[in-house]
Amino acid sequence: MESTKDIIGRMSKIQEVGEKECENCGAVYKLFETPRGIMGACKPCADENLKKKLNLPTIEEFRNSKERNFILSFERVSDDLKKATVSSYRPQNDFQLKAKQSAIKFVKGFNGIQSLAFSGNPGLGKSHLAYAVTKAIRDKKYKALYIKVTDLFDRIKSTYGHHSQVTEEQIFRMINDLDLLVLDDIGSEYVKANDSGHETWASDVLYKIFDLRLNKSVICTTNYSESELQQKYGNNGPRIISRMMNNATGIRLEGEDHRRQEAF
Repeated sequence: MESTKDIIGRMSKIQEVGEKECENCGAVYKLFETPRGIMGACKPCADENLKKKLNLPTIEEFRNSKERNFILSFERVSDDLKKATVSSYRPQNDFQLKAKQSAIKFVKGFNGIQSLAFSGNPGLGKSHLAYAVTKAIRDKKYKALYIKVTDLFDRIKSTYGHHSQVTEEQIFRMINDLDLLVLDDIGSEYVKANDSGHETWASDVLYKIFDLRLNKSVICTTNYSESELQQKYGNNGPRIISRMMNNATGIRLEGEDHRRQEAF
């Protein structure tokens, strides 16, 4: 077995003798005279080969993965929606057929600008189509988030606590950077009204969200009509509706509740 003294003595004979340009990446690396002859290696290429061997993500892949996980941490989907696809939606009438066709067209021609607004009574499949489109757009490698408005408001309010790990600024930055934001059940949230009977905090937040998303794709679902939403959000109502319908196709669903069966 070679002694430590022999190893040190052998290494002391290694001397720099020149440089060489890497044939692969063009980087210049040093050459050394060693007992085994003249040797050298390109560090960037060696590092890259090691990363491939260990299957390590690139910096860009790591950042994308971190961003994707942050987005998904906001998503809460009920069991009945998890397997929803556009093709699995079964329209019961022409109104619902138009909604499905609009969803298909939206996915096929997605450009990050066009928007959809589904309205109608509960149980007609608005959430089904909205979440199905979210998954389809995400499958095309775009950044998409489906979230109920009540959940989004709860997450924003949670940032006001001292122990929150997420800031309000981070949430709004994410909302701004998404390729597609899907807001489910607009109008279902409740925030204490002001003296005039209009909701203030909720309308301020919604206005900011839609202002950030101006000329960016949004899908909205609501049980309310335009006039009802305008009344609900008071002074901000017209501005919210204007931005919500910017570049948007409005689709009204009608029919019987898909979920409900007569109990008596």
